[in-house]
Amino acid sequence: MTQQYQVLARKYRPKNFHELIGQTHVSQALINAIDYNRLHHAYLFTGTRGVGKTTIARILSKCLNCDTGITSTPCGVCDNCVAIDQGRFIDLIEIDAASRTKVEDTRELLDNVPYAPSQGRYKVYLIDEVHMLSTHSFNALLKTLEEPPEHVKFLLATTDPQKLPITIISRCLQFVLRPLSQSLLSEHLANVLTQEQVGYTQPALWQLASAAKGSVRDALSLTDQAIAFGQGALDDVTVNSMLGLIDAADLVSLITDIYHHDKPAVAAHIEQMRAQMVDASSMFDGLAELLHQLALCQLLPEVALNVNEAQAQHINQLAQHMSPDVLQLYYEIVVQAREGVKLASTPMQALEMCILRLLAFRPLPVDEILVKVPDSTVTAIEHYSPTISSTTSATTTEPVPSSLESQAQADNIIYDNADISVSEKNRVGADNIVNQNEQYHSNDPASESSQYNDYSVHNSLELSSNQLEPVVEPVINDSQLFSQPEDPRALLRCPPQELIGEWTAEKWDYWLQTAREAGSLAQDELALARQGMMTGSCNAEAVFVTAVDSKHLQATFEQLATKMQLQFPAAAISLRIDSSIMQADDKTPERRQQKRLVQAKTVAESRLFNTPVMQYLTERGEGKMGKVQLY
Repeated sequence: MTQQYQVLARKYRPKNFHELIGQTHVSQALINAIDYNRLHHAYLFTGTRGVGKTTIARILSKCLNCDTGITSTPCGVCDNCVAIDQGRFIDLIEIDAASRTKVEDTRELLDNVPYAPSQGRYKVYLIDEVHMLSTHSFNALLKTLEEPPEHVKFLLATTDPQKLPITIISRCLQFVLRPLSQSLLSEHLANVLTQEQVGYTQPALWQLASAAKGSVRDALSLTDQAIAFGQGALDDVTVNSMLGLIDAADLVSLITDIYHHDKPAVAAHIEQMRAQMVDASSMFDGLAELLHQLALCQLLPEVALNVNEAQAQHINQLAQHMSPDVLQLYYEIVVQAREGVKLASTPMQALEMCILRLLAFRPLPVDEILVKVPDSTVTAIEHYSPTISSTTSATTTEPVPSSLESQAQADNIIYDNADISVSEKNRVGADNIVNQNEQYHSNDPASESSQYNDYSVHNSLELSSNQLEPVVEPVINDSQLFSQPEDPRALLRCPPQELIGEWTAEKWDYWLQTAREAGSLAQDELALARQGMMTGSCNAEAVFVTAVDSKHLQATFEQLATKMQLQFPAAAISLRIDSSIMQADDKTPERRQQKRLVQAKTVAESRLFNTPVMQYLTERGEGKMGKVQLY
């Protein structure tokens, strides 16, 4: 008769503390307690499924009842050790609390506690899933658990310690067993398969370890299933097909194609997932984990990714090309889509919609802003054939002013003259016709590829004005604006000064501006510096004059002077309070900034008023200048 096959999870169950995988913090504490004879009467082991709670309890039972004596290294060959390994040791009472929840069962159990052990040194009660006991059962157990006989040890195991009464927890020594890492599980599976003489590939083991989610029993059970599925061998294709996953490299390829806006490649990925009937929930987990690993590579490259070397190389390469803001947006989309699986018709539908969102949306670059464009008469935006055409209509039309016509020709915009006469509200907006083509480019390669290249806006004569929706377009690149000398915001900055010689109002203003941008001054120091001025020499004796007089003035000034002396080591700075400084119009940085702000607003209003569209609207009495704000 052939020997019956024993599953890997039972065949390779650890027989002593040294064979235990991980959980060093638990095994070392128990070994020391046994060696120094400091044994507690009740132990509570908590942790997720398959991490070794029952295994540690059985090993501890062998340590207490081995024929060689109480030892942290049981022999494993004596009658007691063999009986415990085979599950037939009479003094090891294993109880499944999930099936014996009634108080009568607990009382029946406790009735036998006073009797001495029959075979071993200690009578050990191993209660698994102890949180399933009823409240009355816990109450019945309290007294015995607190003061048991000397020959009794209680070993409790649970996956949900939050459900245990605090009175039970306080009577036990609690050990929390942690889930195992993927690398540790992968190494253990490799050792097991080597002993079983089963061929395998390293990526297949990583997939099994990842699917086990820290559980050794789950990892071995999945390995058993994969061996049967692959007819005695393990490889990437076999494991992925069994688990309903796509390869980790395919996930990296999917995110890469989405980032580069390669629609045909993304469509091929979706077809592949449909053909393989992948598990949508596992795909969401894989995408979220991959994006998390990419973020780690970008921000904390020294943190291990918990993947094999080949996967780590692919992830590092992708992380170097993706922008962090896009990556964070991708993660938010995936997490939100995973939460919305229950609202979709099928999980696969939710997964495909998530991929479409990843393909469709991009964060706004930091140097661009969104502007709501009012009702427009733009009928199309052309990128390759700049033409201007006027559509004829039976209704009476008004000609577009020549200034607008020339501006439209420069920006490749076609105007529909008939639309101008349909509604008085549908006037050409001032922001619609300035440098449109130049404002559709950004540094994001994905957005350059197709986000705006096929962009078009169509307004029909058949739509009423209240049906027209405003178009949101990215405009105004800050780097472009500041490169223009006529930008009003450039007037808000004081001109550069050489900080040598005598202090002047201009030099003090410039130094304060650089210190504020560098972030070297606290808020109270900035406020004081703005309301005063520095006199004297930059690298010799200098006096800070201010009209501010408060109880914290001296302390704030000393902090300000200390930071200034880091830049001007030879300076000796003193403080003088003079209320007459408030009468000076342009001595303090605060007054100078106010004057620059007024000047910049005046220039901005003048520039806006002189635009062709504003002139056109003003001549018709349909527009007036509102409040101008500079950012």
